[in-house]
Amino acid sequence: MKKRISISIISLCLLLTACGQEPAQSTNAEQPKPLDVNLQGPEALQKNESGIYKAEVTYGDEKVKNDDVEMIEFEIEKKDSEGKGKMLKPKQIGEGVYEIQTSFSEPGTYTVQSHVSAKGTHNMPLITVTVK
Repeated sequence: MKKRISISIISLCLLLTACGQEPAQSTNAEQPKPLDVNLQGPEALQKNESGIYKAEVTYGDEKVKNDDVEMIEFEIEKKDSEGKGKMLKPKQIGEGVYEIQTSFSEPGTYTVQSHVSAKGTHNMPLITVTVK
């Protein structure tokens, strides 16, 4: 009798242990790739001098197709003026490449920041610009 109870308890423990294990996930599943935005442009300008700021958007090693870009804007904001930035829609100049041209009417320190959403992710790189 004791032998039967011991075997039953051991069997029950093995059954519960086996049921509690999660199935192994497939290693063939595609891993998410990083959304990268390479923001380029001058870091120093003279007052009223025009500068071109360009964002090259890639997902992994590939340029993002324009249809996959959900949103892209550039924000220009003077230092210590948080929340008072100006949002600009860029011009598309190629597959995954966008640019704006702007100038600064007052000396100071500014940030040019791109806001990019594509393939369900968001990236917001920025450049600090000194205007003399």
